[in-house]
Amino acid sequence: MGVCCSRRNGKSVEDAKFRYIDGRRYHNISESEYIGANDEEEANRLIQYHEVIKIVWEGLYHSPIENKLENGANVIDIGCGAGIWLLEMAQKYPNSHFVGIDFSPIFPTEGLPKNLKFINCNFLDGVPFEDSYFDFAHQKFMAAAFTKVQWKEKVIPELLRITKSGGWIEFTEAELIRSNGTNMQRIVKGMKKFFEEKDLVCVMKGSLSHLLEDTNAFSEIRNEQKTITLGKKGDYIGQETLKFYMRAITSGRIILSSFMDVMPEHFDALAETAFIETENSDTFGDQLRICCHKL
Repeated sequence: MGVCCSRRNGKSVEDAKFRYIDGRRYHNISESEYIGANDEEEANRLIQYHEVIKIVWEGLYHSPIENKLENGANVIDIGCGAGIWLLEMAQKYPNSHFVGIDFSPIFPTEGLPKNLKFINCNFLDGVPFEDSYFDFAHQKFMAAAFTKVQWKEKVIPELLRITKSGGWIEFTEAELIRSNGTNMQRIVKGMKKFFEEKDLVCVMKGSLSHLLEDTNAFSEIRNEQKTITLGKKGDYIGQETLKFYMRAITSGRIILSSFMDVMPEHFDALAETAFIETENSDTFGDQLRICCHKL
């Protein structure tokens, strides 16, 4: 995908999509409240956690679509990030066709399998595909990207529009960290305050299922939850999951610090203390997977 070279007042249109803080790149899209970075460091975070997710959920997906994928299906990944899930799926199922969309262009652009393409676009604006085009729609860790109204009025309706009758829509989400550690509680409290002010869904358990049920568009909705003990107490998975969460938290230091009465330059020290604190505290991360069969 080429880079737009038109300029206004000496600044490229492409540059206007981003803002840069402390050497990190962030989106500059007014209708999105997502506070995470969208640079190479963020891509690496997603790639590194991909293998852990496969262990936690015992595979790449849970929806019963193996036969469709082997014979040839159309699959979309919304908020595809670094594209690692799609790369593996495209290689595993060469007869199927895969599309990844994200407003953060951190996905690869070269050396792609012939059955995979990426599109840089905002899902809230809709996707350039006809109705009932996809057999399988996949979405992961997007709770903090959309407001409650956006989930109800834009995200779920658009997923329903592009998914075939008999197709599956699958969500994987992470809840806020639960901990009895003082510093981690302080961080989580700040995150809750931010989510509430921005009307974001800070607890997906129950909320997303209810929104999906209210559509009356599914013959089946499967819910499953995994609780991960974070830090050394949780062995490899717990340590890697804690790192994954903490790297996301620190990337949002500028905004989160304002909800915690702490200076941005002191936020990293607080996060590091919370990270170390997990060795002697009970700290957990809940993850949800919801698989929906469209009527």
